[in-house]
Amino acid sequence: MTMMDDTLLDVLAEHRRAGRGSRRALVDRQRSVTYAELEREVTKRARELRSSGVGPGTRVGAVLTSSLDSVVDFAAATSLHAAVLVLQERTGDAERSAALADFGAELSLDRGLVTRLTPVERSSGEPAFAVSSSGTSGRPKVISREWPGTLRNSAAFARQFGLDADDVVLTTSPLGHSYAIEAGTLAVLSAGACQLVPTGPLTPARAALLAERHRPTVLQSVPMVLDWWGRGGVPRAGSWDRCVSAGDTLPAQAVAAWHDAGIAVYDHYGNSELGQLTLTPAGGSGSVGQPLPGVGLTAGSGEPGPVAARFPGLSPVRLEEGHAVALADDEGWVTTGDLGVLDDRGLRLTGRGDLLINIAGNKVSPMEVETVLRGLPGISDCAVVGRPGPSGEQQVWAFVEADADGFDTAALRRRAGEQLMTVKVPTVIRRVDKLPRTGSGKVRRGLLMEGGD
Repeated sequence: MTMMDDTLLDVLAEHRRAGRGSRRALVDRQRSVTYAELEREVTKRARELRSSGVGPGTRVGAVLTSSLDSVVDFAAATSLHAAVLVLQERTGDAERSAALADFGAELSLDRGLVTRLTPVERSSGEPAFAVSSSGTSGRPKVISREWPGTLRNSAAFARQFGLDADDVVLTTSPLGHSYAIEAGTLAVLSAGACQLVPTGPLTPARAALLAERHRPTVLQSVPMVLDWWGRGGVPRAGSWDRCVSAGDTLPAQAVAAWHDAGIAVYDHYGNSELGQLTLTPAGGSGSVGQPLPGVGLTAGSGEPGPVAARFPGLSPVRLEEGHAVALADDEGWVTTGDLGVLDDRGLRLTGRGDLLINIAGNKVSPMEVETVLRGLPGISDCAVVGRPGPSGEQQVWAFVEADADGFDTAALRRRAGEQLMTVKVPTVIRRVDKLPRTGSGKVRRGLLMEGGD
């Protein structure tokens, strides 16, 4: 399939012409649609949106929910060559308003309603894809990039992951998140597969029932859900073939139950600026894989260094009150903010450059400390941050998910010290029932760094 200038309507029509029109494309709690039915719905909705003023470059904010109708809205707007900002359903009013203002949105689409807004500046006339993300600090950011390149990137991910028309993909992250819409919806539709969109977070029991009913072959999720469902017996339900995880470090314990059930698990690295970057079978090597076809990647050699990436046809910008701030250099390279080592085994991430903890001139990587702590008995997950001590000096703090019974901070520090340099052993270890996370499952480290004692 050629993705150079295709809209989603073009993609749907090509599947129909190839004889796949009767195959399921999308399934939500209420209904399912085939590729031919989805093409008709998107065509009809595009006519309606055109009459409401949506055209090439019109800046539209689209709230994506667990309803197929919101996917139809998104597909119709992008097929009219609009510039579309996808928003998560659970985003607060203040954050949503700020994102729409930064994007310069002229119209908003929410549950079928079209609302006219006052844009910050006139439309550029170019189709675009944009996402709003609070990141791990809670501060929202709006990233916009070219639509054709975005669609090509999702298609490259689908090919590398081996998605085909026989796959049914269960996506657990909210569709308004870039990972869910790009590595999920866009990748699925490019491959002619089927996407299953559940309503809200699923308990393992509900997930098992869904798996038995719809027989998904692929789970697209995050480490927290893989671990939770794995311990809840979901790998033994349905017809799973493989899983893909992204958004955070993939601990070995999150993979174990799936591997025990004979199900392959893949680790995936991507970001809001460029989309999908790497993919690899999860095997304990610490690598997030080789770059996807078309993706350029640089990092440290031997020693950790800044990770930068590029993809043809993508020049991402950050929008602030309608003004674009370029994120790529003249050659298209975007610094991701991560540190890593790139070698024959692929990219090994070593932490965030802005999260390194400076202890008396020694740079401590939270990821290294977390890897050790997760391997200690009784710890199900953890997050390590730098926080000031009584005299203002930086200290290593660890927040760990563990049972209260038998929790022994001194014993944990002693065991960690057997594997880490003294300067890297957490000064403070705090037990928590649950780490604070974003809607996509990432740990909100900003809250841990700034929270009270």
